[in-house]
Amino acid sequence: MKIGFLINPIAGMGGAVGLKGTDDQLYFLALRKGAKPVAPKRAERFLNRLLQENFKGFLIVANGVMGCEYMPKTYLRHKCLEIPTHPRTTKKDTVGVVKEMMKEGVDLIVFVGGDGTARDILDVIDGKTPILGVPSGVKMYSGVFAVSPEAAAEVVRAYAEGKAEVIVTNVADADEEAINKGFLKVKVYGLAKAPAVEQLITPTKDFGNYSDSEAKKAIAEYFRDEYIKPDNLYLLGPGTTIKALADALGVEKTLLGVDALWNNSLVGKDLDEEGILDLFSKYRNPHIVITIIGAQGYIFGRGNQQLSPKVIRAVGKGKIHILATPSKLAKIKYLLIDTGDYELDIELSGYYRIITGYREETVLPAYPACCIDEILMKRKKLVN
Repeated sequence: MKIGFLINPIAGMGGAVGLKGTDDQLYFLALRKGAKPVAPKRAERFLNRLLQENFKGFLIVANGVMGCEYMPKTYLRHKCLEIPTHPRTTKKDTVGVVKEMMKEGVDLIVFVGGDGTARDILDVIDGKTPILGVPSGVKMYSGVFAVSPEAAAEVVRAYAEGKAEVIVTNVADADEEAINKGFLKVKVYGLAKAPAVEQLITPTKDFGNYSDSEAKKAIAEYFRDEYIKPDNLYLLGPGTTIKALADALGVEKTLLGVDALWNNSLVGKDLDEEGILDLFSKYRNPHIVITIIGAQGYIFGRGNQQLSPKVIRAVGKGKIHILATPSKLAKIKYLLIDTGDYELDIELSGYYRIITGYREETVLPAYPACCIDEILMKRKKLVN
């Protein structure tokens, strides 16, 4: 079994600093705002779990920062491709690496990145070779991603053992120009094969069901009437459900950013991590108000990385509020947490109340994405 492995080292850098991606000029803006790489750490988590699983396959690895730089830390059997890469990688680097992997006859291509990386790979593969994403983007709408780096390693092991189903799923991406104008526009760019193990692969993102606008309005009015208190700071996360709350309060919110509310006035718009932490020195009693990524179940780690581990710890688990329509909840059985901080993900796990209408609430468990396979296996044994 030959597995191609590559890393987009700049994927996801923009999340903590309030950007919606790192394509093109956004990369340089992310650097100016102090963004740090996140993909290398996720790559290491994937490789460490693969080693723990005693993976017997052979890795064909991209050179330098796109892969081989991290291989000496493992004992996995591998070969480094002799193709030059650059510190600030581009689509050209990804395309060149994948072409070489195809010449090597790989059975699967595993990449660390986001939707943009998936699109670049889709342009090269022949439609027969499956791909699998180790999630490291800001928002990931495609259906080729595992729920966490650890889950990706489990899927690779299962695929190598012939125990994973191969599905055909969407490769999609958001229009960053539209995002910069304040609205969400997602396009499906093509279809790709991907190995799948139940509960370990993220479904294609639900692009939105706007027929439940009345439910969003009811949720917003209930939260406004019962939860908004004077002299409390509310961090309003991305999404149309949270925007409905802002509308009910009569304030203008960014659709895909994190905004801050104090005594019914916005005191911060489209904030990054640094901007949020700065507000904590000026305003007290912070809360986080978020919704769920439709069909995927994530509450942290997808599209709201500005709500970083530092921010979440400063607020505390008890002041996290989740708003979601019944139609969105109908597609998920549990919530997922993927902040990038393993210990925090564990601390945040447990049951959460979710506001679903006016004086209507439900409860769902939240699990750390890194350990979802182990948790579900234990639950299954307890049921049996």
